[in-house]
Amino acid sequence: MNNAELHGSGAIAQGDGAVAAGAGGVAVAGNHTGAINTGWQIVNHYHAASDQRLSQEQIAQQVAGYLRWLQARTEHIELRGIERAGGAPVVLLPLEKAYVPLRAKWMGWGGADIALNQVLGSGNRLVIIGGPGSGKTTVLMHMAWALAFSLLSGQPDPARSRLGPLMKPGEPDEQGKPGKPQECKPNELPLPIFVPLASFARYRRNLAGNAPAYERTLAHFISHHLISKQADFDLPIDFFVKLLKDGRDVLLLLDGLDEVANENERAEVRQSVEELVHGREAMRVVVTCRTVAYRSGRTALGANFREIAVQPLDFEQHIAPMVRQAYACIYPLDAALRTDQASDLLGGIRRLEEERRARLGQQAETFVDSPLMVRLLLIVHFNNRKLPDERAELFDKAINALLQVDYGREESDIRELSTDWKLYRDMVQHLAFHMHQQGRDQGREIEEPALKKALREESEFKPRIDDFLSHARQRGSVLEERDGAYRFIHLALQEFLVARYLREVIGGEGREAILAVLNNRLDDPWWREPILLLVGYMTINATRSARDFIGALAQAGSQPNAQFSAAELAATAALEWRDSGEPVRAECARRIVVLLSDLEASATSKPILRTRVGDILARLGDPRFDAGHWYLPNEPFFGFIEIPAGDFKMGDDLHRISLPGYYLARWPVTVAQFAVFVEASGDGSHSSREVANHPVVGVSWHEALAYCRWLNGRLCKLAPERLAMADPLPESECRFWQGFADGSVGIGLPSEAEWEKAARSDDGRIYPWGSEPDPNRANYDKTGLGATSAVGCFPGGASPYGCEEMSGNVWEWTRSLYGDYPYPPEGPQCQAREDLNAPDNVVSRVLRGGAFDDFARDARCAVRGDYGPGGRGNFIGFRVVVSPFFSDR
Repeated sequence: MNNAELHGSGAIAQGDGAVAAGAGGVAVAGNHTGAINTGWQIVNHYHAASDQRLSQEQIAQQVAGYLRWLQARTEHIELRGIERAGGAPVVLLPLEKAYVPLRAKWMGWGGADIALNQVLGSGNRLVIIGGPGSGKTTVLMHMAWALAFSLLSGQPDPARSRLGPLMKPGEPDEQGKPGKPQECKPNELPLPIFVPLASFARYRRNLAGNAPAYERTLAHFISHHLISKQADFDLPIDFFVKLLKDGRDVLLLLDGLDEVANENERAEVRQSVEELVHGREAMRVVVTCRTVAYRSGRTALGANFREIAVQPLDFEQHIAPMVRQAYACIYPLDAALRTDQASDLLGGIRRLEEERRARLGQQAETFVDSPLMVRLLLIVHFNNRKLPDERAELFDKAINALLQVDYGREESDIRELSTDWKLYRDMVQHLAFHMHQQGRDQGREIEEPALKKALREESEFKPRIDDFLSHARQRGSVLEERDGAYRFIHLALQEFLVARYLREVIGGEGREAILAVLNNRLDDPWWREPILLLVGYMTINATRSARDFIGALAQAGSQPNAQFSAAELAATAALEWRDSGEPVRAECARRIVVLLSDLEASATSKPILRTRVGDILARLGDPRFDAGHWYLPNEPFFGFIEIPAGDFKMGDDLHRISLPGYYLARWPVTVAQFAVFVEASGDGSHSSREVANHPVVGVSWHEALAYCRWLNGRLCKLAPERLAMADPLPESECRFWQGFADGSVGIGLPSEAEWEKAARSDDGRIYPWGSEPDPNRANYDKTGLGATSAVGCFPGGASPYGCEEMSGNVWEWTRSLYGDYPYPPEGPQCQAREDLNAPDNVVSRVLRGGAFDDFARDARCAVRGDYGPGGRGNFIGFRVVVSPFFSDR
């Protein structure tokens, strides 16, 4: 045997039975399992799996100890930040009382609704996806608590009543065929094992490069994780593997696949999960992940995992019970007070939602969209007895309350720190900004060495770093620690703190300094919420600065994508702020119109950004349309474009046909335009909650024709007024109005010949813009929007005459009956083809243009569709023509 040489402090023991201890160490001899307490630290000491000789009784004792620990860890929901005179600032809400089952939907064709507390009986491979703070982790906690309680008590409830019956495979018959599944008895329920997947990724990252392959497996990590969390279990290092070998039914609760920040690591963790379940069909596994992360990259699980999407909270089914049960726990002995407080908070939530919809439109996302938002509202409402009007103020009050719990209470340990909690708020916002700068993949968590380095950038933070981390580890109200890495308890809090840092620190050098930091991040979705919350934070006590910043933001950006993003952010901020004022909103609207009219900007910007500003333009009040004239385009010709007389090449066969001159609308009829007609006609059967400047859809051919006749009457009535104006009209405009005045033209649906000529001119082009399809010039399937878009968002797709949206967005009704080509020239055959009184059951009417979900070939100028005139669809709209065909002569 070679002799060992020691350098520095420590000790070496060589030979069988040798024992050694270095300075401050502890000597261990023989077979010792479990924890070694050195007085200042606990060291977990393991033996190799081959040395373990545990009886079934010992394993049962270990499992029982684990279940008691798990039950204690999961039986409460913590509500921190409650300010109660003489009371603890933390309210423990019993999970048994406070848990409210959320609704979910199976993903895939015909996805059905299901209660999240009933999903375990639906399959052994489940993935629960949802937005941030949507309650995914609490769902797993509830499963773990209910199973732990029933396994320890030997009673079927609460597992059966709260999770539904759990089945096991039936005994095989004499031929070996599996029998009918049977419900698990209490002692047969699966053993719940809760594992944060971010911890598994971090564990793999920290392993030595030459570590054995088995140490990188999820099965090995699970035992390691349980032992590291609770040394008193006295578990063997291969505890989980032994459970599997012994055939023990387990339920793996794998939390937070999205919290594995790096996409490559996320793919490795996903693969580890799939490898673990491979060949173990009976193993039950539930994985949680944020929807965005699961839908992107290589995160989605195979191996027969079924997706379940958490659905938005319902006020009566979810929000109201959460609030009432929370106040029942806060005021257990005062029924009247808890009822009054709950009613006041619920009334405040209703008011917030109503005001938000009034500002942002009926389709606006709800403000209180997750259990986390309900918790924050509870904290702020309890402490302030009212709710703020803005999101930023809510987050500001919530973070202040949470930090005062951690760093500002007059408890003995905190008093010894002798510091102001506001300094810790400065530290946490500095950290938030530092993390957010790392981007979406790396910005959600930070290792302790990197965290310390970031905080040392400010001299005033240095003496407080250890205290800061100690409280984060012990309490974790805003920042929580997991296996040596730190993350904010919710991304929304990180985003608000980034906004606060921008205002309080960067903003000290002026507005331009903030914009300089944001300039290259305006079109990065990772920075969207911090920018909106920045404006919201300004509105709390600096309204003039907020208005000035919105105006500057609307004009920001050095390239088109950034310009469209900046304009949309400014407009959204103006709408979210109730007191922003009409001048600020009008300025945002004007900027959006300028951008949408810029052909160069549209040519080099993403369609999703243009359509997003188009939508918000409707909520601002779209200045392109004249509310005083039935929301027609605010132009001299009300948006009608003159198409000169002459022939053109029609159809794929390019047969020639000649047409008289006419005018075709630049855009399809919008929701707002059609709504005026519906209101005037008193017909409530067609009401739309779609965005006002989108094409109206769901309109039959007959309804479209009725709109045309109604609008024709309005313009005929207006014509004499226009012709008699004091300032003489240009000759072209005068001719337009004279046609209405003398009845030589009228408004109706275009024939398919009129439609096609306006779309392709006389050169036989394939698309309005040229020969090749282009998803940046029209809204069809390759554009990726999956829905209609505001008119005017694709100016690069205009026809040679200037008509837009002729390809894509919506199919458009024509007056033509479907028939063979060549299209009949002027005369009796043409009149028959365009007979407005033809019976509906004889032949269909022609549709033109293709829709948002169609292939590029359907967006060609020559493509014809057909549809029954009484039919409606969410892909069918129409545009109108001013044509001699509708002359009353």
